Amino acid sequence: MKHLNLTDIQAAGLTLIEASAGTGKTWTITALYILLLLEERMRPEEILVVTYTKAATAELRDRIRKRIAATLDLYASGRGPADELEQTLLTTRKSDTETAIKLLTRALYAFDEAAVFTIHGFCRLALLENAFESGSLFDSELTADQSLLVRQVCDDFWRSRIMTDEGPFLERLIADGYTPDRLAAPFAGHYQNPDLRVIPLTADPDLEALIAERDALFPAVAAMWRHERDAVCRELNGAGLSQTSYKAERIAATALRLDVGLADGSMRTGSDGLALFTPARIAGGMKKGSTRPEHPFFEICGRLHDAAVRVDNGFRDKLINRQSELQGWLRSELARRKQLLNLRGYDDLLLDLHLALEGAGGERLATSLRERYHAALIDEFQDTDPLQWRIFARIAGLDARPVSDEVNAEIRPKPAAYPLFLIGDPKQAIYSFRGADIHAYIAAARATEPDRRRTLETNRRSTPQLVAAVNTLFSSTDDPFLCADIRFGEVKPAGDGKRQLLHGGRPVEQPLRFWVQRRGDQTRAAGKGEARTAAVSATAAEIARLLDGPYEIAGPDGAARPLGPGDIAVLVKAHYQSDQIQGALSALGIPSVQHGGATIFETREALDLLRILRAAAEPSRGALLREALLTAVIGLSANEVFALLGDEAAWELWLLRFRALHDAVNSGGVIALASRLLGECGVRGRALAHAEGPRRLTNILHCCELLHQAEEEHGAGLEGSITWLERRISGEQEDETWLLRLETDANAVTISTIHASKGLEYPVVFLPFAWDPPSGRNNRVLFHADDGTLTLDLGSDRLETEHRQRARAEQEAEAARLFYVAVTRAEFLCYVAWGCINGAFASPLRRLLHGAGFKDAKAFAAAGDGDILDAVATLAGQAASEGGMSPISAQYTPADAVVPPYLTERDVSTPYSCRELQGAIPADWRISSFSAIAGGSERQQQPRDHDALPVTAAPATLDERSAPVSGDGTGLSIFDFPRGAAAGTCLHELFEQLDFAAVTDASLERISLAALQRNGYDRRWLPAVQRMVNNVVAAPLLPTDPAFSLSRLKPGSWLTEMEFFLPLERLSSARLREAFAGLLEPDRHGAFEEVLAALHVQETGGMLHGFMDMLFEQSGRYYIIDWKSNHLGDRREDYRREALREPMARHAYCLQYHLYALALDRLLRLRLPGYAYGTHFGCAIYVFLRGVCGEDPESGIYRDRPSAEFIDRANELLLAEGSMAA
Repeated sequence: MKHLNLTDIQAAGLTLIEASAGTGKTWTITALYILLLLEERMRPEEILVVTYTKAATAELRDRIRKRIAATLDLYASGRGPADELEQTLLTTRKSDTETAIKLLTRALYAFDEAAVFTIHGFCRLALLENAFESGSLFDSELTADQSLLVRQVCDDFWRSRIMTDEGPFLERLIADGYTPDRLAAPFAGHYQNPDLRVIPLTADPDLEALIAERDALFPAVAAMWRHERDAVCRELNGAGLSQTSYKAERIAATALRLDVGLADGSMRTGSDGLALFTPARIAGGMKKGSTRPEHPFFEICGRLHDAAVRVDNGFRDKLINRQSELQGWLRSELARRKQLLNLRGYDDLLLDLHLALEGAGGERLATSLRERYHAALIDEFQDTDPLQWRIFARIAGLDARPVSDEVNAEIRPKPAAYPLFLIGDPKQAIYSFRGADIHAYIAAARATEPDRRRTLETNRRSTPQLVAAVNTLFSSTDDPFLCADIRFGEVKPAGDGKRQLLHGGRPVEQPLRFWVQRRGDQTRAAGKGEARTAAVSATAAEIARLLDGPYEIAGPDGAARPLGPGDIAVLVKAHYQSDQIQGALSALGIPSVQHGGATIFETREALDLLRILRAAAEPSRGALLREALLTAVIGLSANEVFALLGDEAAWELWLLRFRALHDAVNSGGVIALASRLLGECGVRGRALAHAEGPRRLTNILHCCELLHQAEEEHGAGLEGSITWLERRISGEQEDETWLLRLETDANAVTISTIHASKGLEYPVVFLPFAWDPPSGRNNRVLFHADDGTLTLDLGSDRLETEHRQRARAEQEAEAARLFYVAVTRAEFLCYVAWGCINGAFASPLRRLLHGAGFKDAKAFAAAGDGDILDAVATLAGQAASEGGMSPISAQYTPADAVVPPYLTERDVSTPYSCRELQGAIPADWRISSFSAIAGGSERQQQPRDHDALPVTAAPATLDERSAPVSGDGTGLSIFDFPRGAAAGTCLHELFEQLDFAAVTDASLERISLAALQRNGYDRRWLPAVQRMVNNVVAAPLLPTDPAFSLSRLKPGSWLTEMEFFLPLERLSSARLREAFAGLLEPDRHGAFEEVLAALHVQETGGMLHGFMDMLFEQSGRYYIIDWKSNHLGDRREDYRREALREPMARHAYCLQYHLYALALDRLLRLRLPGYAYGTHFGCAIYVFLRGVCGEDPESGIYRDRPSAEFIDRANELLLAEGSMAA
């Protein structure tokens, strides 16, 4: 591709200009504009310039106007040329001076008529000015928010096409939680996209017939199971089956599930419970040379399972068909209703103009637009989409169809002479989530004659060393952007006359600096949390060092100034990362400001305001009012709200305030509500009392302003405002005005998303999360087919085998472009965090730094930190000029350092003095925990108790974690699993993630493997852990209900890791013993009375803090579960109730569940109307995980119910009045 040379550029025809980052794209547009004014004698209103945002439009207008003025000065003053354009105008493309002055003066005076528009502005004007040719209405209302109309269309479809299908399909949809919104979710952002293809499209299955076939088999299977259960289990246990899938405990646990599921009819899906007993699964589990077990149940169970799977598939196919139908309905019905309402959205403007150009009057319209605009310059063309490309191609008289082979190239009509300049950089195409389509740019590039494609070769942003470093980085692989149509071409640095960053008076060297994360364990990748913490800490410390050191920015004239916070940017991928960076900078006193693509509706303040509006709408509803008072905007604490419940006068005061808010909204709108909030409710002062106060107050005011605009536009009252805000918070629609505003204009570090930083530049840039791979959270399979068509796969037979991989490949390609944008924002310095971190193998940076050096993620994780550092050092060596220093450096991420607080100039000049403390700090107020109490000491807030108390064996070593006794783990039992606190943490994490109501083999394997890998255990422990979990899930827990097990829990009936803070009046050894006096029984509590007598607890007040491993409700009673991984022996006898009394007493677990019962009692007293301990409290259940087995339902289970007398005594002796936090 040729470099752009102003001396030979021709106006006529299609020209594509690829402008790499920092190469002067805007400068080039202004230069082309001047050539069109002078050589083609065009007027400003005849030159169409299109860009994509209002801000970019304003900047482009300003830059063009200044360029016209500067060129006029060149001719009028007779001065020398200041740049390449002026040099060209005075030499190779000379114009008559008098004529040039006349043309430029005319252009400057007429510039208010210049045709510089956003894409939507251009389309709207084209439709209005050519209403007859386009068939457009003159008075259409333009709106940025179509969410209400979309919701109405979806609701109507649901009523007309879903609710009328009264039968199993509707029942299943509702049971699975489908709503009109969820049905339409796959099409979000593409409701009216005419280029979207949805697959697959099939005939509706006969779901009723499939269900009848399944249900006809069910009674026979249930009857045979009742009579042959034991024989079936014996047959499986006696067969030569793989112990991975057919361990005795697994068979027993699954049999228990079948007992319930076949008895109550719940096992009618293609679940793993049925699958274990099918001939196909049995055949797959056979050991080589063994005899296959035979029983009639296997065959009939297989038929039921297959029939159930056909029902599941039939439901899925019918659901896909309804969704495909909804997509067509949305496209046509939205268009029809907007036509009736004379309403247009921004995307409608493009669609309307495209349809008009392709319709009966299309040629007349295209001719009219060509006569109106004699040339067109399209900025940021990499962010185009197929509609936009077809619009401009049609205006220019071009064929916009893609060219994919030589035959098509030969039959292509000769390009039209209309001057059409497409300026952009495909390497910076990063906005697919907004509808941009890089494939449209590629189609335009292929439609451009090869000799009309140009590049800009000079980087005018970065220093020569940084340009060389980036060139080396992206030239390290043949395909850095994972796309044959997007290549990397090296750029040249600009000449002298640029600014410099000096350190001690000398230019800073090695401007591209890589930090490699150190790992404690060289055999596995570092965790993301660990890597984030290290990168955030190092970034904040390095910024403090830069600001504290003798760093200066020197201009071309030699004048220098100190490097300030406003010269530094930290670029992140997600908004939560911005918060982490800002918190670290705030801790060092460094001012910072967040700038990015987040909307105001993603903030806590928006949600708080919604709660306040709901309370204002119904102030007499106590629950809504309490919720509003607890928001950060109002700012009352839980204790303060609880106290209000007993203070009628104070409660009445808040009630009156919210009634006043209600009246204010109804009479004066949201602005009146905002005024009262800020003033009478003290919101302004409360917000500014926090370190992040300016951010909070900015968000509150911004949200109120947008509510007022919506109120004015839609005429909505209080209820309408609530509905509008609910939909904005849920993520419907987007608009530029919703982006977060800067909370300050002060000199501060910029924290920005990479997307928001595009087009900007910063002297110093940090990329602390460059290792983070592209997110895979969006489960939608959206990709481009071979013909370039955007395709949405809802469930075709190629979804998993091909299409999901293609969608993922497109995400990875965009991630590579995103990294390019990030690293090219820097002028002087760029810091990049890297290392062997979970997920980093999928990062685009791995391909640039290591190429094909690692075949997969496992090999990458096995590499040492030194290997990673050496690879970066090798790249640095390639970038070094002969005999010179490399512009790239590599070092380990700097460890935590003591950094002095940053002092601004005002801080230095302002005298400070210490204030005297007037109040008293209670010396005995602290946060206590069970672990601290049981250990006989009081410490500050404790971590979660994951079996952290002494156990019977030493903690597992690394070898024990990774070296099981057999190759595939089949010879291991849970007794062999490593011991200690680390093992406890691993198993607790597993149960925390488990969905007890829907445990399947696949989900259990996924969750178990993830927990093992996170905690450094080999996957060969997986069979033993899965068997243990199956035993626990199927174990009968309640003696009053032998059929109950965790597998029968209903969704939403349990909580895991429930944290609580319980207010203490006084806690001491004496008070604990008094609470238990006369209530302990040896046959229930073992030797706990002796343990309690020896316990020393320093007298204290404050809060009791803890985590309940699990809390569940069954039949109106509430139960506490605590998971224990303690190794008590290798025999089942070691885990029977009589054996469990000793460790329960010795480790003071008896004290633990009494305290937890006390916390639960306080919580239920506050939350459950009509609560009574005897009626609603179930018991505490301690599950010793290694001991639970199917053969002995009591093994590994310890239950006890603290007496009501203890609860009453403890409430009186230990607890303070007031509420608790949970």
